[in-house]
Amino acid sequence: MTNRRKKTHKRLNIALIGCGRASADHLKAIYFFEKRRFVELRAIVDKNEQAIESVLASRSSQFKRPIVSDNIDDVLEKAQIDLTVIATPPASHFPLAVKALDVHSHLIVEKPLTLDMGEAEKMIALARERKRKLAVGMKYRYILGVREIKDYIDSGAFGDVLYGSTAVRWGHDQAYYDQAPWFGTWERDGGALMNQSIHAVDLMAWLMSAEPLTATAVLLRQCHKIEAADLAVGTLTLRGNRLLHIEGTTNTNPEEKSASFFLRCERGTVSASIVSGDVKISIIGDDGKKNQIRFLLDAVKNRIKREGFGVIKRLGNPYTFLYGDMLDAIESDRAPLADGEAGRDALAIVFSLFQAGREGRTVPYPPVNFTLRDMHGFFDK
Repeated sequence: MTNRRKKTHKRLNIALIGCGRASADHLKAIYFFEKRRFVELRAIVDKNEQAIESVLASRSSQFKRPIVSDNIDDVLEKAQIDLTVIATPPASHFPLAVKALDVHSHLIVEKPLTLDMGEAEKMIALARERKRKLAVGMKYRYILGVREIKDYIDSGAFGDVLYGSTAVRWGHDQAYYDQAPWFGTWERDGGALMNQSIHAVDLMAWLMSAEPLTATAVLLRQCHKIEAADLAVGTLTLRGNRLLHIEGTTNTNPEEKSASFFLRCERGTVSASIVSGDVKISIIGDDGKKNQIRFLLDAVKNRIKREGFGVIKRLGNPYTFLYGDMLDAIESDRAPLADGEAGRDALAIVFSLFQAGREGRTVPYPPVNFTLRDMHGFFDK
C-alpha cells in the first residue's frame, strides 16, 4: 500500500482542522509519523478551546507545540501547510477544503467527503487543477488483508463476483444524538446510512468493481427522535448482472456495534465482520480450502517488505495506513488508495438510495438533481 519513504524525504507540515471525536484516529496516525520525523503537526484549528487543550495534553513533550487557532485562515497565513486534515462535521468539509487547496495544500478529508454532489465534483476538480492529492477517510480499505483480498478477487481466482451484502449495525442511544443539534439531521448528518454506513458502502463497491445501475430502498425512523432515518435497507443492481444489498442502522445495542460483509463469487465466498472492534475474515473456495490465514500472513509479509518491521506497531489502526499511503502518494505522485473519486462515488450510492426511498421506486444511478434538502419532511408525510 505504501513504500518505505526515502531518507531524503521532506518533512510535511500538517494542519488538523477539527478536534472532535473524528480526530482521535487521525491524531494516532499523525503521532506515529511525527515520531519518525516524516511529518510535523504544525497547526490545530477548532472553535472549542477545551478540545484544543485536550489534543495538546495528549502530545508528547518531545514534539513542538503547534500553532493553535479558531480560524483556518489564520493558520494558513502563518504557516506553510503541506497537508491539511479536515475532521470537522461533514457540512463544513467543502469550504474548508477550498481554503486549503487555495494555498496548494494536500488534503485528507474525513468521511463523507461532502454532503453535496456538486461540492464533491468541485473539490475533486480543484485538487486536480492545483495538482494536490485528495484522500478520504474510508478506513475499511486500509484494514489488514483487505487490499490482498481485493487483488485476489480481481485476479479471477474465484471467478466473477455474483452478489454482495453488508450490514452495519452501529447502535446509538438518544443521548448520542442529543450531543449536537446537527446529529441525526438530513442536511448536516444524513442519518444512519450516511454517517455510520458509508465506510461499508465504499468497501463493498470497491471490492465488487462494478458500476451501479439502479437503486431501491426503504427508509425508516424507528427508535430515535431525529429528523433522518435510523434504519435504511436497500439494493443496488450493478453492471455485469450483480446485486449489492445494504443495511445501515443505529437501532441496535450500542454496546455491540458490528459491521458484516459478504461476497459470493462463482467458485468461492469471502466474508468478514467487525464486532466491537474485533475483525474476522473468512475466505473459502468451493473446494473447501480456507485461505484467510494465508491471506493475513501474506498481508503482513507484504507490508513488512514495503515498509519495514516498524509497520507491526500500526497494524491495529487503519488510519495509520491511510496516512502512510497518502505520504507515499505525495512522494510518488500517484492517487491515494481512497481518493476523491472514491468519496464521490460512495456519496452517489447513498444519495441514490435516499432518492429511491423518498420516491418509493427504483431510480437510476447516479442520482440526478438530488440534494439532502429534498429529504426534509420525509417522515412528516
